Amino acid sequence: MDYKYLKIYTFLSLFFVVAVISAGIHYNSPGATRNKEEIVTNSAKIEIEKIFYQEKANKIDSLMQIRAKKNYFNGNILVAYKGQCIYNQSFGYSDLLRRKELENDDIFQLASVSKQFTAMAVMILKERNLLNYDDSVTKFIPEFPYPRITVRMLLNHTSGLPNYYWLVEHHWHGKKPPHNEEIIKLLAEHKLNLYYTPGRRWDYSNTGYVILASLVERISDQKFADFMHKNVFEPLKMDNSFVYSSSFSNSKKDRLSGYYYRGRRYRIIPETVNDGAVGDKGVYSTTSDLFKWDQALYNNVLVSQETLSEAISTFKLRNKYEIPYGFGFRIRTRNDKKIAYHHGKWNGFRTSLLRYVEDTNTVIVLNHTSTSLNNAIIRDIQQVLDDSIKFDMTHEVVSSILDEGLESAVELYFEHTSDNNIKLDTSKISKITQILYDTNNPVTAEKLILFKNMYARGELDTNFMNDRNFLEALSIKK
Repeated sequence: MDYKYLKIYTFLSLFFVVAVISAGIHYNSPGATRNKEEIVTNSAKIEIEKIFYQEKANKIDSLMQIRAKKNYFNGNILVAYKGQCIYNQSFGYSDLLRRKELENDDIFQLASVSKQFTAMAVMILKERNLLNYDDSVTKFIPEFPYPRITVRMLLNHTSGLPNYYWLVEHHWHGKKPPHNEEIIKLLAEHKLNLYYTPGRRWDYSNTGYVILASLVERISDQKFADFMHKNVFEPLKMDNSFVYSSSFSNSKKDRLSGYYYRGRRYRIIPETVNDGAVGDKGVYSTTSDLFKWDQALYNNVLVSQETLSEAISTFKLRNKYEIPYGFGFRIRTRNDKKIAYHHGKWNGFRTSLLRYVEDTNTVIVLNHTSTSLNNAIIRDIQQVLDDSIKFDMTHEVVSSILDEGLESAVELYFEHTSDNNIKLDTSKISKITQILYDTNNPVTAEKLILFKNMYARGELDTNFMNDRNFLEALSIKK
């Protein structure tokens, strides 16, 4: 047979088989829907993605088992890859004295990771036209003794406010720790000097976020804890998240205690006089709830993309110096891609939430001892994620068939056969085929089987199947 006609015959045979298979499934299979395009559901796609991401999860787990055993890590870890949670595990103990093991739904004090939630409350009020970032704080809190300080300065740490810890520790004489309103009274009474002229410098300020939480309370006429529950935690179904202040003892859920190591034993760190204030800290949550928060930010559930973009972007101080902080998020780059993140440290809790914005990866580390392990753990996990940024032909072929069809997958395969010795993982394809059958996607399953069988027989690797002119002649878009 003439070579030209052999090429045409072979390639057309492939798509003839596809057409027959699809037609047979649509019209003959029990339960199949006639004349309806099959769409693979998101839940099925999530199960399929787990097959590809399991290797990454196994690598992370191997590293974490070593860390936990060697360094006595006590905490919970969650890792998401491309928007999918691939790892969520607990290590060590919730009660280090009674040796009770940690569980995934144990609740940690987030420390300064709380600041992004405080910033979100302010963003929500801004989108409701109840404030502007450049409003003076005194517009909402008239007794606030620093009229030049704006809402924006509080959000991005350029206010110059003095440290409220010092103020409370030297001037508070109440029986309970002071809440935010009482700290405002202390500021108004003592009128401490600012560290610098507002807007002139950047200096990380816990006081600023305490004032922001008070501002939310004044505008909403609700306690900060109630506002957060109604406007953030409840809408996102963050069922194990809340704001806790020792001034009110308003927590109805068990909370972990923080520990420090001394004298060859762990000891509980008691609450301090500064545990009444919230906004700079005081949010309690779990790894699973924080993942819900992370995903909600990608999907603009709480505020618009425009509003959120400013919160996770750097800013220019005096139109001159770029400051790597947004609203409640620190900002840096890795591999030329943005990371919006924050760490926290308070009373034995060490917490970290990193959002690899462009890759939609997430790393959450919650530790309730004073052991400094978070950064080392994050470096280990980042290395696994970095190593994962490689072309996986099996994954690409499956995704192409699921989203665009068999023709697109064949074209994709042809594009790479001339550059590399392509090998597909047929065992993964078989597992995915079963998932598709189980989720009532027989048409897509049969297409995947056809592709796998032609690959196994070597029919996708022949020279004439890789001829660009031939593909173009068949009107396959290049």
